[in-house]
Amino acid sequence: MVDTHQTKTTKTAKVEIVKLKSFVRLVIYGGAVKASDNSAFKFASKNVVKDYKNDLPVKNFFILNGANTVISVLETQSENSVQSLDLFCHGDPNGVYFVIGASLDKNVENKNRDKIASNIYKSRFTSNIRGLFDPEKHVKNQYAVSNLKLSAFTNESKIEIHGCNTGNGDDCFASELSKQLFDAGKTSSVVIGHASKANPNIGGTTSVTKQDYRHGTRIIYHNGKAIKTVTSSGRIAASVIKSALGK
Repeated sequence: MVDTHQTKTTKTAKVEIVKLKSFVRLVIYGGAVKASDNSAFKFASKNVVKDYKNDLPVKNFFILNGANTVISVLETQSENSVQSLDLFCHGDPNGVYFVIGASLDKNVENKNRDKIASNIYKSRFTSNIRGLFDPEKHVKNQYAVSNLKLSAFTNESKIEIHGCNTGNGDDCFASELSKQLFDAGKTSSVVIGHASKANPNIGGTTSVTKQDYRHGTRIIYHNGKAIKTVTSSGRIAASVIKSALGK
């Protein structure tokens, strides 16, 4: 993404076009079978955006087309432009999970969910095996971390997955994603995942508008390794991440 600004020089009185790259934050949420889950993801995403306090432009996307949405959103971003990605979805140590046709208004009705499943797994092997259950769609709708356009991220980017168990274990989804980010040249980037089941009821809230997944035990991963365990609630400050990186 490039912002164009005009400047006028005093010596030549010529108008010059100066192109400045603008960094962005991505917030992607949804993709669940239940409309109530998608609603929780939506309101939790709003509270994350509020905490960013307009420090950078934020782009919001609802996951309507399964993992295809996540893949295509990253594909459309310029290289070295994404400062952060907050992903609100279901997950486990092996991947993050979506369905095609998710909605905020009604549940997805489908007797055979294999036909609408569209996920991102930590390994290409797993994505291919799962895809065999639906041969016509296994290439089109099942993905691995290696399919993500990681070149879109800045060197000091942050990815936080607001879903269950993606940070649970040494060989988890968040760990693998952080390793591939590092291998893509994003050597100061981190991935944050929950070490257990996540829920939006921060502080025991029953208010829909106050839903937030940023509580419980979260693990910060860098280059495939856990570098810090966070048990405090709310946004993890940049200073905490820098300290964990030894900066």
